[in-house]
Amino acid sequence: MTILLIVLFILLAALLCLNTAYRASDTILHRKNNRKPVAIFPDQFKLPFENVIFKNKAGITLKGWFVPATQGSNKTIIFMHGWGMNKGNILANTYFLRDAGYNLFYFDFRGSGESGDGVTSIGYLEIQDADAAIETILQTRPAQAEVLGVYGLSMGAAVAVYEAAHNPNVKAIAAEGCYYSYEKVVTRWAKMHKRVPYFPMVALTLYFARKRLGLNPEKFSPKHNIRQLQGKPIFILSGSDDQLAPRHDARKLYAKASNPKQLWIVANAAHTDSAEVAGQQYKNRLEGFFTKYL
Repeated sequence: MTILLIVLFILLAALLCLNTAYRASDTILHRKNNRKPVAIFPDQFKLPFENVIFKNKAGITLKGWFVPATQGSNKTIIFMHGWGMNKGNILANTYFLRDAGYNLFYFDFRGSGESGDGVTSIGYLEIQDADAAIETILQTRPAQAEVLGVYGLSMGAAVAVYEAAHNPNVKAIAAEGCYYSYEKVVTRWAKMHKRVPYFPMVALTLYFARKRLGLNPEKFSPKHNIRQLQGKPIFILSGSDDQLAPRHDARKLYAKASNPKQLWIVANAAHTDSAEVAGQQYKNRLEGFFTKYL
């Protein structure tokens, strides 16, 4: 009887573990119940803008803002936000680039901000959204998008690296808080926020995510794509205190990137905090990069 109870206990524990891991994969694949509303808008900074509504190839409606340059410009920078964020979070720290001669296009990935619901993936599926955003700008504003740059933050940086590596229309990229590996960033997030060990919970969660997506998102990680920039300029920014996408990730990406390339480890900055911590120096460096290469 004792052995039977032990076996039953093990089976129940295994089932509980599997159920918990499956539900945890929903955190990766669905943001419907925990998306943050957009709280920062262009008119709060007295910026002229146009609402842009478009669809990705999966038919999901995506929403964005097009902010024209102070004076007419044929250069546009497309902004890609992080997981759990939205376009407003990036706007506040980057709209200064409008005065530097750039049109700015901000949009929400699927399941974020004002965009429609859809399965998310912390990178892979969001590439579809970025593809649609770039194509929308090229088709609807060709004169203002003769030269395209991209800026990505956290997850958005990983997507931006992929776009720069595979889309010939992208001429330069700034990647801030960019993770090196999809699996490692999920593992770090689980450890930091849920105190969950890799084995067995994170390993099972990643397994279910792969099965439900029908592929392995790890293949779309920046570490596999950054070598394909083929001479496109890249500016890699990382906070010295970033625990989610740590500075050694930034250094590994920098080592793999081709020239021209820049790396800036922002002292005392945590994940996605570089703009707030570095202030004017952040503005000067980001503007200087795009001025030089766009």
